[in-house]
Amino acid sequence: MKKLKALFGMLAIASAIGFISCSSGSDYEEPKNAGNETETYVSQYLTMKEIAAGSFKFKYGADDTAEDVTLSSFKISDTEITQELYEAVMGTNPSSFKDNASEGEVQKKRPVDSVSFYAALVFCNKLSEKEGLTPVYKIGDSTDTEAWGEIPTENDETWNAVTEDENADGFRIPHEKEWMFAALGDKAEDFSGFDNACFAGTDSEADLNQYAWYKARLEDENNVNGGNSDGITHQVATKSPNSNGLYDMSGNLWELCWETMANGNHVRRGGAFESDWTDQLSVSTRWDVPPEAAWNSVGFRIVQKSE
Repeated sequence: MKKLKALFGMLAIASAIGFISCSSGSDYEEPKNAGNETETYVSQYLTMKEIAAGSFKFKYGADDTAEDVTLSSFKISDTEITQELYEAVMGTNPSSFKDNASEGEVQKKRPVDSVSFYAALVFCNKLSEKEGLTPVYKIGDSTDTEAWGEIPTENDETWNAVTEDENADGFRIPHEKEWMFAALGDKAEDFSGFDNACFAGTDSEADLNQYAWYKARLEDENNVNGGNSDGITHQVATKSPNSNGLYDMSGNLWELCWETMANGNHVRRGGAFESDWTDQLSVSTRWDVPPEAAWNSVGFRIVQKSE
C-alpha cells in the first residue's frame, strides 16, 4: 500500500512538472484576451504601427528650401478610421458613403468620411478615454468633450484655440511631418524633400493603382491614369500597403493633419477617391480644409506616442 501511495505521489509530481513545462515552453502563447474578456476598441478595429525614429528632408512647396527633419518614434494607425470604429466611439456615422459598397467589400469597413477637424478632436479624446489613456486635446483647460459643447458647424475661435498635451499617451491627429514620414516609408532616406511622382508605396504612376483608390481620368474614352475608384470610397486595406504596413495613405480619402496654413485652414494630405490628377496623391501634396468643414472626400487616421 505504501508503495502504491508513493507511485501515485510520483505520478502527481511528474504530471505537475509536465504541466509547468508545457505552459512555459517557447511554443506556448497566452490567449489574446487572457484575464480580459473584452477587446479594446483599437485591437478590434485597427493596428497601431510603430514608426521608428528617423530623419528626412521636407519642403512645403517645390520652390522652398529643403529642411532636415528629425522625428522621434511614434505609432500611427495602419488604416484610415473606419465607419464602424467611428460609430462605436461617437454613436453616429456622418459618412456620405453609407451604402452601396462595391462588390465583395464590407460597408462598415469603408473609411469614415465627412468628419471635420473639430469632430476628429472629439473622436480622439473619446477613444483615448475608452482605452483608459490620457486624452491629448484641451479646450478651455478641459479634456472633457462634453464640457466643450456641441461640435461647431462654423469656424469657432474657442475650438481653434485647442492645445495638445505632448506628454499624454492618448490618440491624436498626425502632424503633417509625421504623416509624410510614415507615408514615405523606405523612400524617406533618399527623398529630396518634394517630389510629385512619389506616392505611398511606389514612385511609379504605372503601379499606383496597386496602392491607391483614385478617379480615372478619361481622354477620348481611354483611362489614361489607371484610376479605379468609380467615384466612391472603398473598404480600407484592400490595396497594397507601403513599406511601413500602412494602407491608403495615397488615395481613398484625404487625411487631416494638425497644422494650419496661412488662411487658418488645416492641412490635408494624400489625395482621395475623387482625385483624377495623380499629383494630388503624392506624399508631397498639401491642400487645406476649413476646421468646421465636413467634406465627403476627407477622413483621418490617428497617431499615438511610443511607449
